[in-house]
Amino acid sequence: MQTSLQKTTNGFLTILLLIAATICSSTVACEAAIPKNGSIAILAKGPSSQHAASATSIVTQEFLAKGYKVVDPQKLESIRRSKAAALALQGNVEAIMQLGKQYGFSTMVTLNVSAGEPMENEFKLYTGTASAAVMVTGSNGSQLYADTVSGKQVGYTPDEAAQKSLEAAAKLAVARMTQ
Repeated sequence: MQTSLQKTTNGFLTILLLIAATICSSTVACEAAIPKNGSIAILAKGPSSQHAASATSIVTQEFLAKGYKVVDPQKLESIRRSKAAALALQGNVEAIMQLGKQYGFSTMVTLNVSAGEPMENEFKLYTGTASAAVMVTGSNGSQLYADTVSGKQVGYTPDEAAQKSLEAAAKLAVARMTQ
């Protein structure tokens, strides 16, 4: 016969096991934020058009390397030139839905990149930091993912450190979106 202490302990252990099983199953069942079906349109803005273009290029390369379909460059350029693109970069869901219907993509990734001024370190190299705020929206208006990532890298020149840190942030963003 069990004592009341044993019954309480057994009940407590049962509850703990149920909680652990629930946590484990929910983390295992997670899917990538970006669906593999359909194509992805990528828009970026930053402190300069060079930063935005670089971030877009890196993110595009990373998606393609992982087997995702990305909107072709000519169509992406048309999207960028549209008035709705500026609104989409601000998170306007209506603009994203309009662009999705007009250009036929299923997912839009918007990036807001920033890079600090690289600093000279004690080794006479430069340390650069960059960050990217990422939002992924389905063409139906549903928000699929949002995150902010940062990258920190060292280079021989300020430009190299800034570019490498931007690359690190962009690659980390894609890795997190697709895990």
